[in-house]
Amino acid sequence: MNEPLLPSDPSRVAGFRLLRRLGAGGMGVVYLGRTDTGTPAAVKVVRGESAADAGFRARFAREAELARRVDSPWVVPVLDADAEADAPWLATAFVPGPSLTEAVAAHGPLPTRSARVLGRLLADALASVHAAGLVHRDVKPGNVLLALDGPRLIDFGIARAADDTALTASGLIVGTPGFLAPEQARGEPAGPASDVFALGGVLVHATTGRPPFGTGEPDALLYRTVHDEPDLDAVPEALRPLVARCLAKTPEERPTAEELRQLLTDPVNDTPWLPDLVARMIAVRSAEGLALPEIEPTAVDAAAPDARDPGRRRLLLAGGALLLAAGGGTAAALLATGDRDDEDPSADTRPTYVLGVHTTEGTAAAPFSRACEDAARLAVDQHNATRGRAYDLRIRVLRDHGDASGAREVAQRFSADREVIAVFGPVGEIPMRTAANVYGTAGLTHVSSTTGQQDYYLPSPKSSFQTGVAHTALGGWIALHAFVTGGLGRLGLVLDRSGGPVVQDQATLLVGQWRDTLGAAVLPRVVAEGTDDGRAAVRSLLDAGVTAVAYLGPLDATVRAAQDLAAARFDGPRWMQHLLYGSEFPHRAGAAGEGWYVVTSAVDPSALTSPEARDFTAAWRRRHGTPPGPYATEAYDTVRMLLAEFAGTVPAAASNGTVAGGTGAPATVAGGTGTPAAGASNTGTPNAGSGHRPARAALAERLAEARYQGIARPYRFGAYHQYEADQRGWADGTFVHQVSGGRFRQLGSLTDLERTGKADG
Repeated sequence: MNEPLLPSDPSRVAGFRLLRRLGAGGMGVVYLGRTDTGTPAAVKVVRGESAADAGFRARFAREAELARRVDSPWVVPVLDADAEADAPWLATAFVPGPSLTEAVAAHGPLPTRSARVLGRLLADALASVHAAGLVHRDVKPGNVLLALDGPRLIDFGIARAADDTALTASGLIVGTPGFLAPEQARGEPAGPASDVFALGGVLVHATTGRPPFGTGEPDALLYRTVHDEPDLDAVPEALRPLVARCLAKTPEERPTAEELRQLLTDPVNDTPWLPDLVARMIAVRSAEGLALPEIEPTAVDAAAPDARDPGRRRLLLAGGALLLAAGGGTAAALLATGDRDDEDPSADTRPTYVLGVHTTEGTAAAPFSRACEDAARLAVDQHNATRGRAYDLRIRVLRDHGDASGAREVAQRFSADREVIAVFGPVGEIPMRTAANVYGTAGLTHVSSTTGQQDYYLPSPKSSFQTGVAHTALGGWIALHAFVTGGLGRLGLVLDRSGGPVVQDQATLLVGQWRDTLGAAVLPRVVAEGTDDGRAAVRSLLDAGVTAVAYLGPLDATVRAAQDLAAARFDGPRWMQHLLYGSEFPHRAGAAGEGWYVVTSAVDPSALTSPEARDFTAAWRRRHGTPPGPYATEAYDTVRMLLAEFAGTVPAAASNGTVAGGTGAPATVAGGTGTPAAGASNTGTPNAGSGHRPARAALAERLAEARYQGIARPYRFGAYHQYEADQRGWADGTFVHQVSGGRFRQLGSLTDLERTGKADG
């Protein structure tokens, strides 16, 4: 985040002139400031309930004083603080370099020597923090800034009790799930050994690009931290034993920060500590960050970051493109084959804005990608067919290969293109996590309708949104389906780890729902990744007399399970994991697949009777020649919501006409009956402004507060910009499909099936 000051922001805090906003959270705002002598600073101003709490002020003053005593070149120093001010504040030195999170996302894991230097200097920093009587409590990649002479540890021990928290049954957890120590996950106090554990996690991330306990929702990460071993397979062999000691479950088994510093000491080496690409990234970021803006009055209205100096911004973007070109030749080929523009729909003087569509090439992602591209084209066609519209829209499609590198390149391309006002996508979990960091840095709003893990908000808390339902929730709703249809019994659950983190999270929740909430028996079986033990697991469940089976794994393994159950003449309820909806399972399993259920948020609109669903289905057939397939409805809803909120950001000079799907007039399905389409937003009128370029940041602010009625469900976002609904909304918007006649057929929503069950019973 790097945005102009808002009207409510102060222009000065003590001896610091405030220049820009660097970030905002539940407790206050961090500003870029400058002293009268020109020294830059990061100034955190505390607001809200904490500022009115005398106990908080006392702790703030004590910890600020302790922080001043920290003597380490690798800790960002405290410059000044005032706990007695109307709004308590703290100023630290400003470090313009990128975080470790950004560097790894942009250029991949660090080599072994770089990781050793990183670990040694951060251990030195923690040793100094601990010697000052402080515990950091939140060591993570995002709190490590990179400079050419070494890393800098930020945000330690100061006024963070309400930041980055997760509430669990055992109490309030301070820290970031996935990096905090087991004792913190259990709600116990954090000590110096907790920081060493977190540093071990940082080294795993630095050398592999992944957290030590995978990804997923906070509760799942906390559970794995306490009960599972970290994944260290990709950690360099030279570092693995030491990292394993740092990640020991028991604090006493971990090295101290000082011991860790000594163990990571290398012979004197004059070569740069970072790879060239990361060093160049730091140099470019430092040059941009230290080119401080002139002192200016508080902004009256949010504007695009480059509005006052487009030439300089273009130069920086050109420099970034050159650095990309220097990094390898694959990006150009990828982007050239993936870039596709629709023809310009307007020949008059209306402004034209571009919606980026970020999808994935490859067979596995084909159903998601095709649905997203087709949905975007239909929604944009409908806008451009509206009479009296104030502007036209155009689609630009770029495709990655489902990997982090390709996703990063696509996101960089879209972010650098000032014609792109927002992005729909990515479509997969790995691209979502990687691209979110790039889009977040650029302040470019993007929304995915097909992802369901929620760790993307860590590097991109402002710009990234998700309308797809959480994967873990859908695993739990299998139990509700069994309950409302009378299918509860002795469940045999196979967790096939080859299905990845998605099914691992689902299995945990399903066991809890089935056994602890509904009181039925569960027999879990775990199949190790890369093995063919699924068949043995199924046989053992049959021998144990289970009456229902849930096989949570990849397509091939689920097909084999269906065949084995059919051969054993098992006719109890059978469920697959939700991502197999729309897959080739019915075709590949054949007769053995008949009767299998999948519980998912994806709806078949042709099975609905509402006018909105009928109009949408008819419009889709006219545009694409086929009925809407899996994931099409949710993609269409998402694009319509995105465009409706974008209409509210268009400056007044460009928004005097009717906006299809926006706030200016009811939207209609093109070529349909003329009735209002699902999707009218209720978040207000377009923002007034000057010029024809909407501010990118304004769209994210509107989406965060948006309420949107889609074809099959309402949409709104939670605190982490994830899809959110109350329990009734979950039941109304979760659908059960069954394999019948060689294809998936929709039986209804959970609410529909519950009503049917009550009527029958």
